[in-house]
Amino acid sequence: MNRILELIKDYDIITIYRHVSPDADALGSQYGLKQWINDTYPEKKVYALGNDDGSKVSNFPESDIVDDEIVKQSLAIILDTANGSRIDDGRWKTAAYRLKVDHHIFVEKFADEEYIEDMAGATCEILATMFLKEGMTLSKTAAQYLYSGLIADTLRYSIPSTTPQTLSTGAYLLSCGVDVQRSNEENFSTSLQQFHYENFLRSNCQVAGGQLAYIIVHKEDYERFGLSFNEAKEKVFVFGGVYDFKAWALFVEKEIDEQGIKRYNGSLRSRNTTINDIAMKHHGGGHRFACGVKNLDDEEIQTIIQEILDRINEA
Repeated sequence: MNRILELIKDYDIITIYRHVSPDADALGSQYGLKQWINDTYPEKKVYALGNDDGSKVSNFPESDIVDDEIVKQSLAIILDTANGSRIDDGRWKTAAYRLKVDHHIFVEKFADEEYIEDMAGATCEILATMFLKEGMTLSKTAAQYLYSGLIADTLRYSIPSTTPQTLSTGAYLLSCGVDVQRSNEENFSTSLQQFHYENFLRSNCQVAGGQLAYIIVHKEDYERFGLSFNEAKEKVFVFGGVYDFKAWALFVEKEIDEQGIKRYNGSLRSRNTTINDIAMKHHGGGHRFACGVKNLDDEEIQTIIQEILDRINEA
């Protein structure tokens, strides 16, 4: 971890990147790190880059705008991203030096230096633990960003990768002034429209083999609840907590391609069955028990459902 701090100290210009369709961990680590650098090295120029296309969680700032020449002089820090094709701003390739910090299972090497802790619950946990071990006191703003990503990716410390260190790191962030109620409301509260949509998902899901819950949601389904694609695809958690379900999946229609074929993105979850290798076969990837797939047609969705069901039955 000292190497991360050394590189930050060495560069006067730093650009920070996240993955496409960023979640709270991608954004929390990005803006938390940016805030810490600004607080610690006010003379440095630091930019958080990405495409604000409506897929970004709303309680984070807008992305910075910077020209190509600035990027070329910068240290590029890529956060919460396992493979280069998912980085949200392709200019990271042109940076003077590239550093990756991630908690996903290794997929490919794309940076000059890479720091991966695939047993950590969140990239925010990796960064916050680094600050904790260095004995640093974070500003309330930096801690708030990091705590938001930490509780979002660990589902409030409920996933298998939660460890005593995870809880110690959360306590450390609280000691820096985090507003716990605000973080919980921003990450887990829902609107009335979303509440009705979540009930629609529960009421209309199918259960394969008594163990795999899934639903295929069409555009007209989520639009009648006033939701965007990005809002609709985040609701896979509604199937969690049912003892009978060993895995669950949400497939949401994104678009109709040039051939008139409906295309879907999917979120896959399991209780303790490895499924990330299945996701990697279908334009996706992620953690062992939580991953995503994209650009699917109806036939490929059925293939994924069968592959997950077969994996469950093998156990």
